[in-house]
Amino acid sequence: MVSGVHHKLNADLWRPESFRKEFGQQEVDLVNCRTNEIITGATVGDFWDGFEDISSRLRTEEGEPMVLKLKDWPPGEDFRDMMPSRFDDLMKNIPLPEYTRRGGKLNLASRLPNYFVRPDLGPKMYNAYGLITPEDRKYGTTNLHLDVSDAANVMVYVGIPKGQADQEEEVLKTIQDGDADELTIKRFTESREKPGALWHIYAAKDTEKIREFLKKVAEEQGQENPVDHDPIHDQSWYLDRSLRKRLHQEYGVQGWAIVQFLGDVVFIPAGAPHQVHNLYSCIKVAEDFVSPEHVKHCFWLTQEFRYLSHTHTNHEDKLQVKNVIYHAVKDAVGILRANESSLSRP
Repeated sequence: MVSGVHHKLNADLWRPESFRKEFGQQEVDLVNCRTNEIITGATVGDFWDGFEDISSRLRTEEGEPMVLKLKDWPPGEDFRDMMPSRFDDLMKNIPLPEYTRRGGKLNLASRLPNYFVRPDLGPKMYNAYGLITPEDRKYGTTNLHLDVSDAANVMVYVGIPKGQADQEEEVLKTIQDGDADELTIKRFTESREKPGALWHIYAAKDTEKIREFLKKVAEEQGQENPVDHDPIHDQSWYLDRSLRKRLHQEYGVQGWAIVQFLGDVVFIPAGAPHQVHNLYSCIKVAEDFVSPEHVKHCFWLTQEFRYLSHTHTNHEDKLQVKNVIYHAVKDAVGILRANESSLSRP
């Protein structure tokens, strides 16, 4: 994790008001984080109106304000075209640029020749309200899943809604319940930084054990486990405290608990299962990349995805990982040969 990036970003570009003003009329799908129900026919403005004002949120049939996230917005590869100033601001200030920028020397995706369709590596936005009540601790803003590439996730804005400023005690309990360490807790209680999201990240090597565990729990609950579906790739689980405890006791698997504060950039390795629980309303932006260190995970994951159902969103190799590996090796060999030739000259 790298901290303090918000001090370099242009804060005015990343405020909810600026998104509402520019894009408020666009139609969009929303997701109810408590039920995973998709809400259609809403606008971007409907979401931003309730971002920091609970009284303005869309409500359930029972009259309860919903905890929402924007689904796939901006869609696909539209970020750079829709938000060029924000794209430039992010790329200028994102840490480890040789890895994270599109043309970075250590981003193997940059080795693909221009005649290939470029893989969609972002940036992607993740905008969602916070889950703040004790009952909400069993829900994820983003359920457990893994990605085929590495990612750098930047917390560009944390909004504390009206009426939630006095719920610091609940946020602290959620952080403690999430197994955060003492230094992280002190960032909140002593340094008074703004906590945005609680992450749990697991090592890629533990993926199969986690998969076995979730299938076991599903069977205990009487759920079906179809062959062409997967409990991690389907994003159908959030590991709350009790499930994380069982996973550790029964399979010896323990992950890392990370609280992402305003300005923090969390790096998620390719193939590492992870989940997110927003503590307050958050605006996050993520850029994907392909590192030499983790490209083997990218390759094995694309092989694994082939066995998912044909309708599954991960079924295709959208990363074109074999082409990426081929051209990265080709470039490396070409440079080594050129170097050998220059050294062998009299």
